[in-house]
Amino acid sequence: MTASAVVAVLTEPGGKVVEVVPGEGGPEVRLRHRDADGPHLRAPLRGLLTASTGRPWRIEHPGSVHLVPQGEALTATGPLGAASRGEALVVTARTGPLGARLELAFTPDGLLTLTATWHNDSGREVTDVAAGLLLPLPTGDANVTMPGVLYNGNPSSDPHRRVPRVEPGGGFVCEQDRLPIPAVNAAWSGRYVSLFAHPVPRRDGEGKVTYDSLGVVRSPGLTVAAMTGVIMFDGRPDVCYVSKAEVADDPIGYRTLAPDETITTRHTLDWGPVEPRGHGFRKLVHTRLHQEDEGARPLGREDIVRLKAGAMDARWTGHGYLAYEGTRHGRPRSYLYGWTGQCLKLALCDALLGRPERARRAADFYVEGSRTRTPGLRHGRYLLDDGRWETFRKDGADFVSSRAHGETVADLAAIALHFREAGMPVPPAWEEAVEKAAAFFWRTRLQEGIVPIGWTPDGRPFSAMVSAAGIACVQAMLGAYRLGGEQVWLRRAEEVLGRYHRLHAATFERPFAHATLDASGEDKEAGMYYFLAAFELYRLTGRDLYARWAEAAADWLLTFVYVWSPEFDAGSTFGRRGFKACGWPSVSVQNHHLDVFFPTSELMEFGLMTGRPRYAARAETILYAMGQGVCREPGDWGFETPGEQGEGFFQTNWQRKGEANTWNPSWVIALPLYHALRMRKVA
Repeated sequence: MTASAVVAVLTEPGGKVVEVVPGEGGPEVRLRHRDADGPHLRAPLRGLLTASTGRPWRIEHPGSVHLVPQGEALTATGPLGAASRGEALVVTARTGPLGARLELAFTPDGLLTLTATWHNDSGREVTDVAAGLLLPLPTGDANVTMPGVLYNGNPSSDPHRRVPRVEPGGGFVCEQDRLPIPAVNAAWSGRYVSLFAHPVPRRDGEGKVTYDSLGVVRSPGLTVAAMTGVIMFDGRPDVCYVSKAEVADDPIGYRTLAPDETITTRHTLDWGPVEPRGHGFRKLVHTRLHQEDEGARPLGREDIVRLKAGAMDARWTGHGYLAYEGTRHGRPRSYLYGWTGQCLKLALCDALLGRPERARRAADFYVEGSRTRTPGLRHGRYLLDDGRWETFRKDGADFVSSRAHGETVADLAAIALHFREAGMPVPPAWEEAVEKAAAFFWRTRLQEGIVPIGWTPDGRPFSAMVSAAGIACVQAMLGAYRLGGEQVWLRRAEEVLGRYHRLHAATFERPFAHATLDASGEDKEAGMYYFLAAFELYRLTGRDLYARWAEAAADWLLTFVYVWSPEFDAGSTFGRRGFKACGWPSVSVQNHHLDVFFPTSELMEFGLMTGRPRYAARAETILYAMGQGVCREPGDWGFETPGEQGEGFFQTNWQRKGEANTWNPSWVIALPLYHALRMRKVA
C-alpha cells in the first residue's frame, strides 16, 4: 500500500494507526501498528454501521460510499464521507430515514473511541429503530470471549441445553448489564481486538431501566455487534435467555425517534498482539476503563465474621451443619459435603474461630460414617432424620461428584493441618482418609490422565467425558503431601495439574467446565480449583511456572466479576436498597446471576505474595461487595436469622431482575466467613 493510496489516517504515539484506504468493494478501514507487517484488522467502511426499522431487527448497512479526501472540509455531497478533522476521523452515512455519524479518536492511553450518532432528519417520527456499530472479524474461527456468558463458543456446554452460542448462521446479542465486563474480545493468529461498551442507563416514565446491547453474530463470518438495545439468541432476534436453559420472546431495545431526535453510543476499541489466541480474554481484565467504580462496603470485615458465624451457629446440630435452614425450603434436614453444602468448610471456619471441638466432631462424623465399599470413595450427604448416608444423583443415577469429593477431602486436610499447627492432636483416621482418597483419585484417572467428572458408587468413572470438574482432587493430593510429607503426592499433583493445564489453560480452546453440578457447561467454579491448585503448587515449590498458571486462571475468573454497577428499576429491591454489582462474581454460561462462591482470600494472598497488588485490591472489593444481601436483623432480606443470605442475586433479565432469592444452602455462610477469617491474616 503506497502512501498516496491512504485517504485518511489517524495515529497515536504508541504506534497504533487507523487508515481509510481504497478497497476492492469500496473504502476500507484498517487497524495496524506502524512496526507491523500488514494490517491488524481490515473491514469495509460501510460495514461499520447498521440501522434497521421494523420488527424483527436485522443488520442493514449503508448504501454506496463516498470519501472526502483528507484535508478537505466535510460535506454532505455523498451518502457517506470520511475526513480527518484534527485528531479525529469522521464518517457519515445514510441508513434509510436516518443520518449517521461515526467519530474515531485516540485516547491518551492508546485506545480508540468510537462515538456513533443516528439522527432522524426525515421530518417524521421513525419507530422500531435498531441501530448499531459493527466490527467484522477477518476470520470465522476467532476465539471470542463475552465475559460471563460466552467463552470460545462454549464448546463444553451440553448440546441439548439452551445456552449462549454462536453457531453458523446464528448469533448471541445480550443486554450490557448481563456482562461483568461490558466488552467483547476476539483473538486469532497472534492478534486480538477488544470492543468495550460504556453503559448508559435509560429510564422510562415508570423508572424502568434498560441498557444497550452487545454480542456476536455469524452471518456468514463473525461480526461483533454493539446495538442500541435489541437482542438475539441462537440467531433469533428478540429472544431473551431468561433462566436455566430457558428462553422467551422479548422484543426489547427498539427505539422511537421523533423528528430531529438522535441516538448516541460510545465504545472503545483496543487491539494488539496476543499469543496464544485463547488468552485474549486477559486483555479485557487488564484494560481499566471502569476503575472509578469501587463497589459497595455495607459491612466491615469483622461484621461479616460476626454475622456469618452467628448463622453458622444456628446451623450446628451436634455433628455437622444443616445444608438448609431447617425445613424452610421443604428439603429434609441434611449435611451436605462440598458443592453448595460445604459442611467441612464450615468445620474449618469453626477451627479458625478457635472452636476446635465442633470442628473435631464434624470431621470425625464425616470420616467415620461416609465410607463406601470402595476405599477412598465417600458419600456426600447425610440425612439426619433417616440416619442414612447417600450420594448425589446425576442423570437419574447415583453419582459421587469429583468436584464435591475433592474439595471435601481438601478441607479435611486443611482442618488436620490447622490442628497440627495449633499443637492439637490429629486423629490418624483423618490422615488415612485423606491419603486413601488421594490414592483413589490417582488410581481412577481417565486415559487423558485427569480425574473423571465423578464415579458410580462402586468406584467406576461415571463418564469418560473430559472436564475440569475433578481439579479439586489435585488439592486433595496436595493435602496428602502436606500431611504425610511423601514426595510422591507432590509429583502426582504436579503431573495431574499439568494434564489439566494442557487440556484447558494452555490455550483455553476448551475453557474450564462442568464443576457446577446443576449446570453442564463452562463455569467459574471449574476454573477456581485450577487457580487454587496452581497457587498451592507455587507456595510449595516456589516455581514461577505455577505462579504464571495461577495468574492466567485468576484473569479467567475475573472475567466473571463485575467491574461496574448497573442501575435498577425504581421499584425493585436493588433499586430501593442501592445494590451495587461491582465486585460480585457471576456463575456460569448457563446461570446468569451473582453468588458468593469465589477464591477471594487466596486471590488476595496470591497478589501480595507474588508482587501483583492489583489482584489483592480486586479481592478486597469482592469481599466487601458480598456484604450486600446479608440479613442484619430478623426480617431483613426475607430471613429471620442474622447472617443468612440468599444464593442468587439477579442483576439482569435472568429470572427476577433487581431481586434476590431466599434459597440459602450453607455455602452462603461458609464461603464469606472462611475468606473474611483468612483475610484477617492475609491483608
